[in-house]
Amino acid sequence: MRLWSARRSGRARAQAGFALLEAIVALALLAGTGLALFSWIQQNMQSASRLRLHEQEARLLNSAQGLVQLVNPMARPEGALDAGDVRIQWRAELLEPERRNHTFGDLAEGPFRVGLYRLDVQARDLRQQVEVRFTQRQVGTRRDVVQSSPP
Repeated sequence: MRLWSARRSGRARAQAGFALLEAIVALALLAGTGLALFSWIQQNMQSASRLRLHEQEARLLNSAQGLVQLVNPMARPEGALDAGDVRIQWRAELLEPERRNHTFGDLAEGPFRVGLYRLDVQARDLRQQVEVRFTQRQVGTRRDVVQSSPP
């Protein structure tokens, strides 16, 4: 009877050692999986942050382009404009020489002088602390004062 209980206790010890080994392996797998999961979550958070920044920049760019279209670079070659939280600053450079506009082809001169400008624009969203820079080509106009000759 004693022999049988000795064998059984040896087998129980082996089972206990094997269970401990299984627990260590399971914990190691769990830790590795947890690290991989946290790394994946961190990458997703960084991607979401970059995506949010790009969205803010795109919104600011669209707003600034709309505001710049209100500017006549021939009348104001440089300046600043505030619209809510958006502030734009620009500097215009003449690309094509000024010339008179023509109506009906070359048959009649119009009352305006026109020129093509390149605007270097810097826009800032003061609330979200986002800034974009871009260039835009734009036409500038000025009405010529036509002197009438006496009859």
